[in-house]
Amino acid sequence: MSVFTSKENITDLLERGIGNTPLLKLQSLFARLNMHVYAKMEMGNPSGSVKDRSATRILLEAIHNGEINSESTIIESSSGNMGIALARLCKLLQLPSYIVVDPYINQHAKKLLRSYGANLVEVTERDKNQGYLGNRLKKVQELLDTVPNSYWTNQYGNPNVCIAHQRIFQEILEQLGAAPDYMLVATSTCGTLRGIADAIEMSSSPTKLIAVDAEGSILFENQPKARHIPGMGASHPSAFLRRYQIDRYTLVSDYEAIQGCQIIQEHEGMLIGGSSGALIAALHKLKDYIPANASVALLFPDSGERYLDTIYNDLWIQQISEKVMA
Repeated sequence: MSVFTSKENITDLLERGIGNTPLLKLQSLFARLNMHVYAKMEMGNPSGSVKDRSATRILLEAIHNGEINSESTIIESSSGNMGIALARLCKLLQLPSYIVVDPYINQHAKKLLRSYGANLVEVTERDKNQGYLGNRLKKVQELLDTVPNSYWTNQYGNPNVCIAHQRIFQEILEQLGAAPDYMLVATSTCGTLRGIADAIEMSSSPTKLIAVDAEGSILFENQPKARHIPGMGASHPSAFLRRYQIDRYTLVSDYEAIQGCQIIQEHEGMLIGGSSGALIAALHKLKDYIPANASVALLFPDSGERYLDTIYNDLWIQQISEKVMA
């Protein structure tokens, strides 16, 4: 019997295990920076990242609105995590999926996508802003034009992305018992950033939101250049970003993000992803801006296990350094 015979069953199936992720205090950073730092551990979601929240919300709303049925094919552009979350859910729903990726995606993420049965379509030419997103979106449109009964989840503009991520800040309020003084969130589509910003506004919390962007991203500064860490920064404008909701932004290089990962590996015994490492690097840059004893929440979108061949690989780091210096 198809899962589409009962929308209640679909809801239970897709929402199982989503959210309510741990909030972990990073003890070593208090000694180093004199701040109370808490990490929201989104790797606790079923597919291992924060993207489970948005993927679930998008598919549920599309199903309930009749935009997706048992004959649909799901299409998305992804640097890794969103594609993995969608592919997993499509496996549960017995729906085919096409995930458009680029050379930044790591081999581990590719293996995960294939294990869930996703069809990978790789774009290899850079766009005018030295990234791949523009050309990935063109490929998405080509697939929509040629694949029957296809549906684009559109993580770059679907309002359900922001709605899904509002819950993150609500969970932090419940877990801390109070609003953090500051919250740092890495940028990409800016859907997570916007959802948290909206939740801060709706709760009238005094939390100051800081966006952490990649050097070479065009989201805050129009100085595009090649970037090498997936899921961080963008070469295409964000439909979600509202700059007035951001207290300030800071830029982090690929190398600084890697250093942030190494700090947490060494002092907290954890492997974190590149965008999480960028938050640690940004926190060190902001040590003279954030007052002593302030409470700071960081959103860790995923773990470092799917980056063992890149961020935690000395040879890969050396190759990236050589490209930057060339």
